Amino acid sequence: MEPNQLAATAVGPQEVVAKIDQKALRLSALLREIDNHPIELETVLRDQLDDVLEMLACRIAATRTLLHRSSLELTGAGSPA
Repeated sequence: MEPNQLAATAVGPQEVVAKIDQKALRLSALLREIDNHPIELETVLRDQLDDVLEMLACRIAATRTLLHRSSLELTGAGSPA
């Protein structure tokens, strides 16, 4: 992607978290559907899916923490220390 195209598609951190949350909700719905209609999965595939879900949860938590910290720093920037 060209640099000027990259700048045009840049989104704010809150939008990124919202998109991640939206995808996580869709993934959760799909997993509920699998739970309601179980299918046999190889152990390796099941383990890989569990790893992906764990990484996704960690990424969401880390991004939210960074957003929260950024908003606190911005709020505290105008306050006397």
